[in-house]
Amino acid sequence: MRKYELLFITRPDYDEEKIASIISRYQEVITGGNGTVHSAEKWGKRRLAYEINDMREGLYIMMLFDAEHQVAAELDRLMKIDQEIVRHMISRLDNVKRKKRTPRQPLKRAPEPRIESGQAQTVRVVKEAPAEKGPEEGLPAEKSEGEQGELK
Repeated sequence: MRKYELLFITRPDYDEEKIASIISRYQEVITGGNGTVHSAEKWGKRRLAYEINDMREGLYIMMLFDAEHQVAAELDRLMKIDQEIVRHMISRLDNVKRKKRTPRQPLKRAPEPRIESGQAQTVRVVKEAPAEKGPEEGLPAEKSEGEQGELK
């Protein structure tokens, strides 16, 4: 016997009786194959990640059960042809090993130098930008008012 998790989505407009009949139909498939159903819970209406058959919401139902591989394969076959099931997923749980999570270690950084009184400090010299340039040498100076319109 293996542990399985079955998640399936039905239409959101089904009433409680219809949902109960769908759940009981698949529970009978499991128990008919010498499996045991541990839980069947309705998660409720949820928004779908993308539109499926003109639906934006679906009713999610989760079942946990123990059964043989053939029972899970039969459930998969039946759900593929069932028009009331929008999507389904069967996951095997018995081989899932959960690691004990440890908190992430902070990054190691180089220690900053400590400055104590009396110690010399290094000063970082920043090169200054050059000052604005004035009239450069070699260019003619501006002409005075009297010199401006004269041609020789």
